[in-house]
Amino acid sequence: MRHLARVSLLIPLLTAALLTAALNPRPAAPKKDYFTEDELDLIRDAQELALRTPVYFKLAERRLVFLGLMQQSEKEREKERKEEQRRLKEQQKAGTAPSTKKPAEDPLAYLRDFTRSELLRGYSQAIDEVRSNIDDAYSRKLDVRDPLEDLEKFLRETIPLVEKFQPKNDGERAALEDAMENAKEALQNTKEALAIVPKTEKKRR
Repeated sequence: MRHLARVSLLIPLLTAALLTAALNPRPAAPKKDYFTEDELDLIRDAQELALRTPVYFKLAERRLVFLGLMQQSEKEREKERKEEQRRLKEQQKAGTAPSTKKPAEDPLAYLRDFTRSELLRGYSQAIDEVRSNIDDAYSRKLDVRDPLEDLEKFLRETIPLVEKFQPKNDGERAALEDAMENAKEALQNTKEALAIVPKTEKKRR
């Protein structure tokens, strides 16, 4: 996913060759989603960019934790459990979950349904989605400085962790190479975008 079909903040240096490719795209392969339906609900619930980007970061970090590449503090684990309990109560109240269902003891247990390669590709997908959301907000002339800074920080901190992944087969090796290429490209593009977007005067909430 390179977002070349529109003027993109995160890809500011568009060459003539790339522009030609963007205007005459090849048929896209069907996109595979590496998020669960519950995760997609979390994303849909976060409508604003300032709320949505942290959700993507959290989903990516969950995958790195599950792969053993990132440590999660007890405070963070407790926060995950409380969020799971709150969400389940809301679903039961809305009638979308059985009233007898209980929160999972391990909030990350659902990730066992993914292969290690798919978990890496989920990390990469989260990065792509954040870039796409920032591009969309920028095209609508919204303030994207804070999300850009957050993306730069997230990439700077997680790239060294992903580099430590030890692939066990060709599929995992390919997923690692794709994830690293995508993350490093995103980091470079984000740094270039930060040089374009002025710093915001207002303080974060």
